[in-house]
Amino acid sequence: MRTFLSLTVIALGLFCLLPGSAAQAACYADDNETEVECPGDDPGPTGQSLNTGVTREITKILRGANDTCADDRIELRYRIDCLRIYYLKVADRLPDTGDYVPVKKAMLDAAAKLEAIVEANLDERTPPIRPREGHKPAAKRMPLVRPVKEELAEIAAAEAARVVEETELIIIRSGGDPARRTPHYNEVAAAVEENLVILRSA
Repeated sequence: MRTFLSLTVIALGLFCLLPGSAAQAACYADDNETEVECPGDDPGPTGQSLNTGVTREITKILRGANDTCADDRIELRYRIDCLRIYYLKVADRLPDTGDYVPVKKAMLDAAAKLEAIVEANLDERTPPIRPREGHKPAAKRMPLVRPVKEELAEIAAAEAARVVEETELIIIRSGGDPARRTPHYNEVAAAVEENLVILRSA
């Protein structure tokens, strides 16, 4: 009996020393060898998986930028900073891990580039504005939206448009790896392309 117990203890000890992949391979339930989670398994960092609802929410925010920033009540010189705020809003919605990380990075990079354009052309003599989102009376007001100098507005808007086009391309390319991202990323990229209307002269 002691010999049997000793062999059992040794066998269990060897099992515990197996590499993670080999040990996990032996973790099955008794019914039909259905795999189950082993004690001590570490699933790793979790993040947002591809999800139709999340993709729609992102595109809704991006199209909301058009409703707010492209409105005739917003002068062209305010529109670059207005769009920057919406790109940050998209980035804030997404976690730091998961399938949407390349989208988040693209939004943050684009927002930083738009910030640089605003800073380089900032009109410090004209006060910022705080429009309501979508210009709806009951909607919350945006953070401060800063203007660029009026005489530089079209040049700055053209620079910003190139940022938007570059961001669209980055998202499309990111969507091909892995390929399961493609339809979701293409939908987001299409919404980014629509943002170009914001940067056109009225």
